[in-house]
Amino acid sequence: MKINFKRATAWGMTTTVLVGLLAAAVVGTAGIVGWEYSNSNQFCATMCHQVHPEETRSHARSDHARVNCVECHMGRLSTLHLMALKPTHLKELWGMIAGYERPLHAHALRPSRDNCEGCHYPLAEHHDSIALKKRYATDEESSETIYRLTLHTAVGVPRERAANGVHWHIENEVSFVTTDDQRREIPWVQIKRKDGSVSTYVDVTKPLSEAELAKHEKRRMECFDCHNQAGHPLQNPSRMVDESIAAGRIDRENVKSAKARSEAIIAEGAKIWGPYEEVKPKFAALAAASAPKGEMTVEQRAAEKNFQAEMTRILSTTSFNRQELSWKSFPDHSGHLDSPGCFRCHNGKHIDQNGQAIRLQCTLCHALPEVTREQGKGSVPSTTMAGMTQPDSHFEPNFMHDHRVKFDQTCTMCHGKNLEFGRDGGNFCSNPACHGRKWPGVNLNAKQ
Repeated sequence: MKINFKRATAWGMTTTVLVGLLAAAVVGTAGIVGWEYSNSNQFCATMCHQVHPEETRSHARSDHARVNCVECHMGRLSTLHLMALKPTHLKELWGMIAGYERPLHAHALRPSRDNCEGCHYPLAEHHDSIALKKRYATDEESSETIYRLTLHTAVGVPRERAANGVHWHIENEVSFVTTDDQRREIPWVQIKRKDGSVSTYVDVTKPLSEAELAKHEKRRMECFDCHNQAGHPLQNPSRMVDESIAAGRIDRENVKSAKARSEAIIAEGAKIWGPYEEVKPKFAALAAASAPKGEMTVEQRAAEKNFQAEMTRILSTTSFNRQELSWKSFPDHSGHLDSPGCFRCHNGKHIDQNGQAIRLQCTLCHALPEVTREQGKGSVPSTTMAGMTQPDSHFEPNFMHDHRVKFDQTCTMCHGKNLEFGRDGGNFCSNPACHGRKWPGVNLNAKQ
């Protein structure tokens, strides 16, 4: 037998090349699949590190449900850039192996320009928006109160001096120091304006020494310092009940005292905690036990069934698997209803070297609320006529404090007669949305 070495060598080389290409294709495919999986929500939330299971459920029903974890926590960057950043997260994987306490906050987020601004371009034209909130009382009819707010969310729009808008913080450089991981406490703020002027404000009720201040990082304000629950909101269950009534999922006409009953169920439900699958039947039993006795019409029975199902859903989606946690453990900084939020800085306590406070004025971020009450008086708009301008006192940084003590009859020229403070409605100064109530974190009597 005669062997053709040239032919064998050519065949061997061809085989080697084909095998090599196949191996490279397999390795490359495995690498791509592995890379994609390492960027999936399942990997981030369960394999790399286990976040609170409540957060994954809330993300699934949020406005950002189609935005993956890595798009916010690592940024919308090029693949090569993300590959370079990936090793910096290995400590999370080690924490998963060695064991660690599930955090109440994100340890690291990329600057807003790397994540938020991938969709929300800050230089685009923005317009003011309308927020319509419906709240319900605990009387038998669950009486409705409607709050209508014009939110000053526009950017680059000329305004009166008193209404710069929420996104003024985009157009100016704001730095701050916080003393806790969730950024609830902000004792130091510095503003660098576009004209070059600088103002530094300190919380005069809890001032930091220079040595203490040096221990903390001076952070540049980012979108998520206010919109911290955009990705996985953990709501107040009472607010969720209001939303359900407004949407018709709870029928307040055929379920008497629907809001009062829901408040009682929520209070009892707060005592129940554990894994989602275990607590859901308990919440269903709790809602069923609250059913009224006596005969009901067909409509009332159907409405009662829907009420119990909705309360089970609300309690299940706002419960936690640990006794020490609740929705209050995750403050929402974008408002100021259930937690200080905006009032972390705009609270009357942050004062500069000239004795001027960070401006605390309702109309900085939104117009005065218009309240319509189903039972009782609502708010009355100002009688200000077209062409009239606000007096200089309205633009003072301490106006929210001073307008209470400088109130006199000259105010009636614009705001009508018979003015008095309160929240009963019926005149301009008795706006039920603002007056006669306490706001978390606000101190209008702080002095330097």
